[in-house]
Amino acid sequence: MNAQTKAKKVYEPIPAGEYLAKAGRFTEKATKAGNGSYVTGTFEILEGDHAGRLVFQNFMLTHPNPESVKIGNEQLSKFLKSVGQGGGFDALGNDAAALEEYVNRACVISVGIKEGTNGYKASNMISKWATR
Repeated sequence: MNAQTKAKKVYEPIPAGEYLAKAGRFTEKATKAGNGSYVTGTFEILEGDHAGRLVFQNFMLTHPNPESVKIGNEQLSKFLKSVGQGGGFDALGNDAAALEEYVNRACVISVGIKEGTNGYKASNMISKWATR
């Protein structure tokens, strides 16, 4: 089989629970509608049966809906606090590029399962971050 005919591996969500994880890549992207931006973060599970699996989390940075931005900033600040940056995202000047400093830092994540909608399958979501 060559790379073009190889089937894409499909992963089922990992079970809900708390996992030791390390922060991976942070990538800033524009929303599909082009009216905002968000950061996608990856978190790698470090221990147990699901070691090596990735959990993805989006953090809304700019958007016409101020509540979405508020939630995104709160989530980023909770992640940053869990890895020792007590000032939150505001202390980074709300600069997504500054998140790179926190790659490979470990924290405990509480993972849940978000039911699939609109043709998308169920996926994991992070509901809480805590210090290791």
